[in-house]
Amino acid sequence: MSFNWSTFILFWVISLVFFHTHAQTNTFREVSGRIVDQKTKEPLALASVTLIPHQGSTVTNKEGRFSIKVPFNAPPQELSVSYMGYESARLAIGKAEEPLIISLVPSAMILREVTVSVPQDPGVLVDEMLQNRDRQGLQQKGVLLTFFREAVRKKNKNLSLAEAIIQIDKQPNSVDKSDVARMIQFRKSTNYKPNDTLAVKLQGGPYNTLFLDIAKYPTIVFDQEAIKAYQFTHMGFTQIDQKLVHIVHFEQKKNVITPLYRGELYITTEGKHLAKAIFDMNVTDQDAAAALFVRKKPARVKLWPTSVKYQVQYSPQSDQWNFQYSKMEMTFKAHWKNRLFNAQYQISAEMAVTDVGLPELLNSARISEEIKPSVVLSESTKGFGDPDFWGEYTVIEPDQSIEEAIDRIVKQMNRWQKKSSQHE
Repeated sequence: MSFNWSTFILFWVISLVFFHTHAQTNTFREVSGRIVDQKTKEPLALASVTLIPHQGSTVTNKEGRFSIKVPFNAPPQELSVSYMGYESARLAIGKAEEPLIISLVPSAMILREVTVSVPQDPGVLVDEMLQNRDRQGLQQKGVLLTFFREAVRKKNKNLSLAEAIIQIDKQPNSVDKSDVARMIQFRKSTNYKPNDTLAVKLQGGPYNTLFLDIAKYPTIVFDQEAIKAYQFTHMGFTQIDQKLVHIVHFEQKKNVITPLYRGELYITTEGKHLAKAIFDMNVTDQDAAAALFVRKKPARVKLWPTSVKYQVQYSPQSDQWNFQYSKMEMTFKAHWKNRLFNAQYQISAEMAVTDVGLPELLNSARISEEIKPSVVLSESTKGFGDPDFWGEYTVIEPDQSIEEAIDRIVKQMNRWQKKSSQHE
């Protein structure tokens, strides 16, 4: 299975986007809270929060905040919270509306009596993980219900936001067939700035995050040739969901010129499954990096990535580790000829699995269409849909108030309109 770099591409257009609305049906209530370190009270970002027994899931944002939808008439339920290097916690959900504060305790790294061997060449662990990937994840075709968000910022200002509820027709890792993303509901907002000469949009939509599932698409990082170009180092152990995992650092060898990756793989000691991966791309060669990501741009501007970061997490279900969350973050600089200052853009996309089911359980009436890997969500003619529809779906809490960002954009547009009317 070959990986197509065209999925991760940016190109030049002349419009900007941003949006959010909020609605909730009467059959669901929202349970929100914050996950912190018990001692330091520091927020724990990307902690997994799972509703038991219904298995709805989400992750915390950078401030450690989360919200999850709970059916009103459901039997008593619990929240299961896990974070790498911490003891997992379970908390009964009451009827109180106040946000929860959940403190996690760092796990004591106690190696059990069973001796865990570390091979002299840590690359062996990576080889075993890749060989065992057919036994990781769903063992038959399934349906993942996911929440997806992509955003574009210029400096610290939000320019674009698109959100979607997406069904993933998930193929087992043993099947040499790609997963398919299907749109269930979508919302966005568009802000057109008259004096913008450069705007950045993301091509690929949810596939930018879906293809980060290394257990399903290993060639994104470790194809047969690339794996020979990496140096692997064993960095010790940690725990994820009370399961012991190896930490394997990888980076390209010094004599390798092609831009590759560096980061950490978290591989379970039992089963040799991938539990988590955090990595970034080598973008020191501006021209080579730009050739990978920039599809179209004005002739008078140089556009190149200065940082490209990825993350993927898996959730243990019995002896399996299933795809749970992925995120990409990219920073670009744009330099125009005859201009003194560079413009900086930040692009991010994230996907969280909120529910898992079988194809026959799917309500196909809600699915509008298959999403193509060439999609540009911010250019879609759709973007609002039925606001009541979103009430029952769990979303990822934004890192900052979207409402405040929308308010700023509205005020800015009002100022532009006022200036335009004065010039007429």
